[in-house]
Amino acid sequence: MKAATVDQPKFISAYIQTVRAVVGWLTPKRLKVYPTAIAVITLVAWLVSLAIGPGLTDISRTIIGADFVAYYTGGRFFLEGRMAELFDFSAQEAFQAGLASPVVTDKFFAFVYPPFSAVLYAPFAFGDYLAGLLLYWGVGLLTLALSLYLLRKEVMPASAPPTGRLLLISFLFFPTLTWFLYGQNTVLTLLLYTLTFVLLRRGHDLAAGVALGLLLYKPQLAIALAVMLLVKLRWRALIGGVLGAGLWIAIGYGISPAAMRDFVRISPSVAELVRSGVSYKSWGVHSLYEFSFLLLDGLWRTGADILAVLLSAGGLLALIIWWRRTPWQPGIRAWDLTLAATVALGLLISPHLYLYDLMLLLLPLAIVWSYHFHGTAGRPLDGGPLLAWTAVMYVAVFASSYLTLAQQKLSQAVGLPEIAVQLSVPIIAGWIWQVSRTAQRSALANPGPVGPH
Repeated sequence: MKAATVDQPKFISAYIQTVRAVVGWLTPKRLKVYPTAIAVITLVAWLVSLAIGPGLTDISRTIIGADFVAYYTGGRFFLEGRMAELFDFSAQEAFQAGLASPVVTDKFFAFVYPPFSAVLYAPFAFGDYLAGLLLYWGVGLLTLALSLYLLRKEVMPASAPPTGRLLLISFLFFPTLTWFLYGQNTVLTLLLYTLTFVLLRRGHDLAAGVALGLLLYKPQLAIALAVMLLVKLRWRALIGGVLGAGLWIAIGYGISPAAMRDFVRISPSVAELVRSGVSYKSWGVHSLYEFSFLLLDGLWRTGADILAVLLSAGGLLALIIWWRRTPWQPGIRAWDLTLAATVALGLLISPHLYLYDLMLLLLPLAIVWSYHFHGTAGRPLDGGPLLAWTAVMYVAVFASSYLTLAQQKLSQAVGLPEIAVQLSVPIIAGWIWQVSRTAQRSALANPGPVGPH
């Protein structure tokens, strides 16, 4: 890194000094100790909360696995032939109340997902709730291990840790812990992301598109990759995406046309249904939309919507510019790093991105890590700006939600509108910017044909 000179703008000098401070503080020992301590303390606090709570609930009377209760509800309605009333939320609430009875829970987790996704959760709903949750966690761990195995085999050097150790390392990233604690389905999305990346890298566009199309249960998470394929005119992958999505739609209408019609009917209002529910926590959402909402909605709702549109449009424009400049040469450094930046930016563009969804950053982090595996002075990512941004991002995804909640409480306490800054969003954007800069420098150093082969 070049030393700051007197003719440099002050903000560049400040940036360099900040990077040096962060990297200097991140000794190899701290890199090993602090993430482990955070993971252990979080798990212990969670276990204590469960031990104090009555029945299947924790100390806050939230049922164990939180979000899994919605999936279990969908799976049971499917198994019991109740798909016609799948989106009768009073029926859902009554069913969930029976799971924790005689304890009265404080929260209701509505099943607001496409009807075909109930098929995914049916295998975990054959038995009682706790047995289903344990099975769900077990399958989830195997799914995460499979994703890590594929990434290790595809991009990591032979000296990389074995898959089992990578699995443990992944839990040092706070969103991975929250996936497990909430009982979310993020590991399935990570596997589909990983398959899409690996298959595109190997030139299997049609199969990659099918994997991406299977994300129809959370279609917002496929936006950035779909735009990338469209910009590069990867028609086979786009056709595969239609086939994958079409398969889910066919399954949905096959098991319950009425439920599919109901889902289409309520879809425009799903966001408001979730937002109005007692289980919704705006402080835990990390997207460009929610950043705008938290910042401006209490002052100017229209302004919040305008800012959200501008930020999302700007992100898509950046993505388009990247891929117009980057040759479609899967496996070269520029392609890999640009895809890593695309996946990360796509998460921010998604309208709803809760804390556990940030676990999907494991894919771009793994891709970037593979190019800086050995690092310098015993530190990964070469101990420069990328290491500094990654360290700050690690802290941000751990602390930002709770700092946002504190801002909301403070603004309410002093009689101001509820406003907050979700710090993780600009920090993740900064990490994406650093990765994209590295990718574009690689593209200029190794130019290739632009567009499809």
